[in-house]
Amino acid sequence: MQITLSNVAYTYADSPLPALEPITATFTAGWTGIVGPNGCGKTTLARIITSELKDYSGNIAPNPAEYPQMSCCYSAQETERPPDSLLDFALDYTKEALHIRQILGLEDDWPWRYLSLSHGERKRLQVGVSLWLKPSVLALDEPTNHVDTTTRQQLLAALAQYPGVGLLVSHNRELLDSLTSRCLFMRKGEAIMRAGSYSQGREQERLDLLSAARERKNARAELSHLRAERSRRASEAAAANVRRSKHHIASKDHSAKARIDLAIVSGQDGKAGRRSAQMDARVKAAEQRLAQADVPKTYDGTFWLDTAPSKRQLVACLEKGTIPLSDERILAHPQLDVGNTDHIGLQGSNGSGKSTLLRALVAGVLADVPLVYLPQEIDNASAIKLLAELKEVEPKQRGVLLSLVARLNSSPERILSGEALSPGELRKILLAMGIMQRPQLIIMDEPTNHLDLHSTEALEAVLAQCPCALVIVSHDAALLDATTNKRWVFTVDGRVEVKLV
Repeated sequence: MQITLSNVAYTYADSPLPALEPITATFTAGWTGIVGPNGCGKTTLARIITSELKDYSGNIAPNPAEYPQMSCCYSAQETERPPDSLLDFALDYTKEALHIRQILGLEDDWPWRYLSLSHGERKRLQVGVSLWLKPSVLALDEPTNHVDTTTRQQLLAALAQYPGVGLLVSHNRELLDSLTSRCLFMRKGEAIMRAGSYSQGREQERLDLLSAARERKNARAELSHLRAERSRRASEAAAANVRRSKHHIASKDHSAKARIDLAIVSGQDGKAGRRSAQMDARVKAAEQRLAQADVPKTYDGTFWLDTAPSKRQLVACLEKGTIPLSDERILAHPQLDVGNTDHIGLQGSNGSGKSTLLRALVAGVLADVPLVYLPQEIDNASAIKLLAELKEVEPKQRGVLLSLVARLNSSPERILSGEALSPGELRKILLAMGIMQRPQLIIMDEPTNHLDLHSTEALEAVLAQCPCALVIVSHDAALLDATTNKRWVFTVDGRVEVKLV
């Protein structure tokens, strides 16, 4: 089975620019990775193929919307809303349903208390319901968001058994390398299907970009040379025109006029003009070559503006105590202090209470300490409010904000375009707006959720240089190693331990 797209594109009703530029690609049975920077249209593409979005241009063959026997399922990035078939799954105790529960470690009561689950537990339920439906086409959008290492392995084992056409929108290198046999690499205006794992395709993309950079350098040098030569030949042509003119010759100087007529007839002075016209054509060709040697933009520069540590030695404190969790569990913690330059990482399994403790810590931030808090998810109401605030930012300040977003590997032009923004782009805007307030404490809950791989690397580099206090919840061990010097470790028996690293 395979699905072929021909020039498929999509523009949201409230946007002047396309969210997905024309794509032609073929998806066969097995997992295909869909990768690329935030905002390039990965989610839009997955929703089109699974018939979530209808009003696209182009052609899909066979079109799942026209063949009832071709069932489709799209599993969203966000976890706020329970899956549509969750209760049906909860009531099914067939062999297949029990196998999915077992392989994903799903508890029987989870479907009935979905909103009390951690985001990681909700994500496991999302994937479980999607596999239980046995769709012909399954699109998973960031299935490893929120999940710990153990859960990632459970997801990998479950997804490896899926037999249909699988679309994996992910920024998780391990998952992509383990599952996919091909990856669609997307950039704005371009999509290339590369055979092999993500790492193999990424290496080929790197080589292609190096080749494009060399081509651009050579094209730029050629264009500079041709423009100089064109200028020289234009000067020659202008001088020839002066020589061919009779305006400066006395009316009775018939000999001089005859020599000019002879030059015109022989074509000697006309050669300069023809050479100049030829150079115009060569310069135009060189300009087209330079335009085709496309190399993605990179953004450099400072991020932290004049952010500085608080003059207070202590910026937040949570007194020793206990915090009630779901399912009648209790989290016990010692006194937890955050110094003005501490970089603290919170580690623990899904459902261990990390986000719950983080919210309690926010309440313990001292009143005169400027705080930036990034939650795990930005709900629709908060996203609408954030975009409204962005529009109200003064032009000069908006320029600063966009430069910060660019430092996190997003295009300022896209942010300004009015297009529907991806969850990753919204998180970058929220962080950038917070940095403009010169915070003395930044608290982030799973900051790499929804970020593409390059953006994750950019965020890691930025946070490693954070001059103020920083508290991060993350399952990304590499991120915590690069950005923090203390750990609050959540144990399986419901305690929090403080460790130096």
